Amino acid sequence: MNKKRRNTGLIVFTAVIAVLTYCLLLRGDYSVFRYFQSRNENEKIKTDINELKTKIAVQQEKNEKLENRDPFEMEKKAREKGMVKENETVFKYEIEKEN
Repeated sequence: MNKKRRNTGLIVFTAVIAVLTYCLLLRGDYSVFRYFQSRNENEKIKTDINELKTKIAVQQEKNEKLENRDPFEMEKKAREKGMVKENETVFKYEIEKEN
C-alpha cells in the first residue's frame, strides 16, 4: 500500500509540475512563445527605425540643398515637376507592356 501511495503521489506531483510548466511557459503574457514573438517584433521595429532615420537624413540633406539654392538640386526638382529649359526639346516615350 505504501508503494501504491508513493506512485500516486509521484503521478500527482508530475501532473502538477506539467500543468504549472504549461501555464507558465506556454500560455499567458510571459510565455516563451510570446517572448520570442516580442523579440522578433522588436528587431523588425529597430530595422524599420534605422531605415526611416536614413530616409530622414537623405531628405534633410535635399532640403538643405534647396534652401541654399543649390542649382543642381533645384534643376532636378524642377524637372521632376515637368519643367523644361528654354529652347529644349522633350521626348516622351511610352513603353508597351507585354501580356
